[in-house]
Amino acid sequence: MNKKKNTLLWEIRGGQVKSPCYVFGTMHVQDERAFEGIDFVEECLAGCEAFAAEYDLDNDNIAAFSRATSLDEGETLSGLISPSSYKKLEKVFKRETGYKLKQFDSQKPIMVVNMLTISQFSEDRATSLDAHLHQFAKHNDKTILGLESFESQLKILEDMPLRDQLVQLKDMATNFGRFRKSLLKTAELYVEGDIMKILKKVKKTAGSMRAALLYNRNVIMADRIEELGSQYSLFSAIGAGHLAGKKGVLRILK
Repeated sequence: MNKKKNTLLWEIRGGQVKSPCYVFGTMHVQDERAFEGIDFVEECLAGCEAFAAEYDLDNDNIAAFSRATSLDEGETLSGLISPSSYKKLEKVFKRETGYKLKQFDSQKPIMVVNMLTISQFSEDRATSLDAHLHQFAKHNDKTILGLESFESQLKILEDMPLRDQLVQLKDMATNFGRFRKSLLKTAELYVEGDIMKILKKVKKTAGSMRAALLYNRNVIMADRIEELGSQYSLFSAIGAGHLAGKKGVLRILK
């Protein structure tokens, strides 16, 4: 592996892994800043036989996703938080996304958080970085694979405690300036390739869900990279927050 720590692209060598084999940290945004150095990334991907995202993007299920991200019958976002907090959230949501919060009253809080997060980045590209790499791989006739199943990703959403989601959402509405500043700092860290500082921010955001969102998945993805890497010269694209740390994918692979 590359000894330079501030990088998002790592080459894997040794064991039964075929060469070349890479793991790359992505961001799920369309912001041009995330695409810096994309030509070299595409060059590395072009030299591999297979491409693996966190899950096979061709196998998503819109109906299943809708069920996993919707509140239980009879529950509404407006009924789960206080009128004062909801009013603050309405104002922030309309200003940042252009939509009325009422349109998403049946959605789990995490989905509203995600919409507000995405709204802070420019939509310079037609697709997000991970989707762009997936399309590039398909266009170049690479074998398309997934490190996790789409169902396992939905299970994480379904199991995420509603209470934790509500706390995060209310804190965001109350301190949106701080939240926005933190996001922009994450974007800077991504451009710098500082995966350790990215991890620190992701861990803070994940809170009590660190094991489910990060650590458990890191083991699954590292094992799958090793398995697939023994069959194909493989280019893997995973969220940048999964790379670093003692429990990160890079350490597990090493």
